[in-house]
Amino acid sequence: MCSSHLRAHTAGCFASSALCKPHATEAGVMARHPSDEQPRGDRNSKRRPSIGRVPVVSVEGKPLMPCKPAKARKLMRDGLAIKRWSKLGVFYIQLTRPVGNKIQDMSLAVDPGAKYDGYAVATRKETALKGMAILPHRVAKKMEERRRLRRTRRYRNTWQRPKRFNNRRRDGWIAPSQLAKVQLRLKVARELCRLYPIQHILVEDIRFNHYRKRYGGFFSTAEIGKTLLYGELEKLAELIKYEGWQTLKFRKEYNIPKLTKKDSLTPGSHANDAVALLCGFYGKNVNAPSPFLYWQRLELARRSLHRQNPQPGGVRPEFGGTAKGHWLRKGDYVEAEYGDRIIRGWVVGIAKAGIGIANEFGKRLCQAAEKKVRLLCRSTGITWAHSSPSFRRGTPAPI
Repeated sequence: MCSSHLRAHTAGCFASSALCKPHATEAGVMARHPSDEQPRGDRNSKRRPSIGRVPVVSVEGKPLMPCKPAKARKLMRDGLAIKRWSKLGVFYIQLTRPVGNKIQDMSLAVDPGAKYDGYAVATRKETALKGMAILPHRVAKKMEERRRLRRTRRYRNTWQRPKRFNNRRRDGWIAPSQLAKVQLRLKVARELCRLYPIQHILVEDIRFNHYRKRYGGFFSTAEIGKTLLYGELEKLAELIKYEGWQTLKFRKEYNIPKLTKKDSLTPGSHANDAVALLCGFYGKNVNAPSPFLYWQRLELARRSLHRQNPQPGGVRPEFGGTAKGHWLRKGDYVEAEYGDRIIRGWVVGIAKAGIGIANEFGKRLCQAAEKKVRLLCRSTGITWAHSSPSFRRGTPAPI
């Protein structure tokens, strides 16, 4: 390897030096995720989200240091890497030959909340990824509805589940509405640890004095399940806890912007709190333009014995289900021809009339014919979307 190319690698590339070799030209186009669509929404805006660095994993699937998009294109062009997409919708490459396992320090910061979570991944130099998760919020209502249907069946001449009395005391039990939030946090953290060599996990430890103050309802929601969450995070990397006042201090010290509108799907609402934790951990401002994604758990109609209300003729047909014997499953990411448009989204309904497709928010887009639907990705249990700082909720930003 020539000395000039080695200096260029050391200055701007996080990948292993064994992967670098001089190239005369840079050919090829960066592979796009199936979720990338043509610009919609604000078509006058020409701003595009930052590509940032591309995550890299070894042949065995071990995360390595991310590289620049130009380096990723060269590796794929020369057959040294293949393109992949994670369950969170993050594009990465997997090497096809063994390399060294030397890595640098990377950290993951998590800002848990009652309705939204903020995430950020960074090195000692800059942030590599920002993210935001919309937590499940209709679990309690669904549990109440299921219990009501189960109890009403006991008054009809039909099969019913016997009553249970051995579930009154359960050690370590967490309410299903709160357990769903903890599971989503763990899923995002585990997937990010599969993409980046995370060595430290920074978490804002939410604590509220409910005895002195009575307005801590949302704090209580975020506090539930901390023991389970921290125990699982410690298995992934070193866990470091911070208090809320420290997050505020770091945000003011390093001039990290913060929005007051909590439901704004932008980095300033929650992800920048995680960036502030990273700045305080490294003792410097590591905030930099980086890709921003948001994630949401799929809200699907699960299988039930029958519909709630009788249909014409007094019949209660079956309702819900994931596959129903079809080659598609609910939650699959597909591409469909609908008129003169190409629509990409997640399968939310399977019927004789067609395949129901929805966007990342669960809003129905169309019902396309089965023969015009093409599978892009099997269900991962989560929806994703890329966003830019000018994103407005409900309107997908240009990709």
